Amino acid sequence: MKEICNLSECTGCMACVNWCAHHAISIVQDEEGFDRPHIDESLCVDCGLCQKVCPINTHPVVNEPLKVLSGWSSDESVRLCSSSGGAFTEIARPILEDGGVVFGCVLSEDLKAEHTYVENMEDLADKLRGSKYVQSRIGNSYSQAKDFLRQGRKLLFSGTPCQIAGLRNYLHKDYENLLTVDLICHGVPSPMIFEEYKKYMQEHENMELTDVTFRCKKSSWIFYNMTLSGHVEKSSALKTYYGSYYEDPYIRGFLRDYFLRPSCHQCHFTSTQRCSDFTIADWWGYKKKSKEDKNFACNGVSLVLANTEKALKLLPLMHMQLRERTIDEAKRTNISLSHPFPITEYRNAFWADYKKMSFGQIVEKYMMPERISWDVNIRQHYKNTDTLLLLLFIATLPQKIIKYIKKHIYK
Repeated sequence: MKEICNLSECTGCMACVNWCAHHAISIVQDEEGFDRPHIDESLCVDCGLCQKVCPINTHPVVNEPLKVLSGWSSDESVRLCSSSGGAFTEIARPILEDGGVVFGCVLSEDLKAEHTYVENMEDLADKLRGSKYVQSRIGNSYSQAKDFLRQGRKLLFSGTPCQIAGLRNYLHKDYENLLTVDLICHGVPSPMIFEEYKKYMQEHENMELTDVTFRCKKSSWIFYNMTLSGHVEKSSALKTYYGSYYEDPYIRGFLRDYFLRPSCHQCHFTSTQRCSDFTIADWWGYKKKSKEDKNFACNGVSLVLANTEKALKLLPLMHMQLRERTIDEAKRTNISLSHPFPITEYRNAFWADYKKMSFGQIVEKYMMPERISWDVNIRQHYKNTDTLLLLLFIATLPQKIIKYIKKHIYK
């Protein structure tokens, strides 16, 4: 067997690696730093099972959402420490409180993204909570999950849609004690570029990294910061770098789609049909409807799709303020519910230059800050609502005076 699926469509879910009983499939990195399955023909028996378990070749059962909700955790500390409204924590809470297990993405000690599991709320908060904008290595988490399920323990497995599809195909049947949650995914960035970024920032900021937070709400939920923590080189002094998503080179390159996995641009899972029980995301463009919504822009709002009866049964157990919405509203705020992000015209140039330029030169050419308007700059740096409104009023006063003069004096 030469190929499991079309190379350009391979998501790196690694269902094939986990499934192969002959250990004929290993993981190799391609030239862009993405993990890919590699078949050792001397061990392969041509059974074809790896092709059947691949979610690109065999799509798992999908469902349209039964309920569309917006909301946030009733625990404000959970909401503020989460990427948006804290939905993942509140979905996981009843599973852990019932003695269950939760799988998700963690940054390891050497700050590499990989899947692991936790068995209590403290570890969930320390390890799994929060977005990680880099492709996670699944490892043997599918087989670990299967062992827990066979033991009868409740289990929540979270990941990108393709990872959940890989899990579903690997398990080959539904388990009553299994709950899955996927993300409305922009696409997965290259782990190799993330490694380059960390090295570049350590040198640029004169620090040894110990932690990375991709979605710090220092200014607000909308204007989040990429946060790097560590020690000043050759000392014990602590240092923290804050880079807004308008300024930080990694987030800029990610949102400009220079180094997403090729399959992300033709993703099979960017629709309202989901193979997970829950789908979660940020509710961008949220419109406040009551006094309770006053600080939504600072604190974060989750989008929650309950796709199965299992999900509907869990909703009353979640400590969240939830409001019913429509799927059309959800699609307006999340493009990846309709179609994948197209390949940018600069992607090929980025990778061609990456092979011959230093990463610093790449940052300068492709990942420099966005130009932002004065009102966005004010909103980004002032979290206090009253201060923000005052500054916006002062900044717009000249335009208001000119408009008044034109309307009432020069009729």
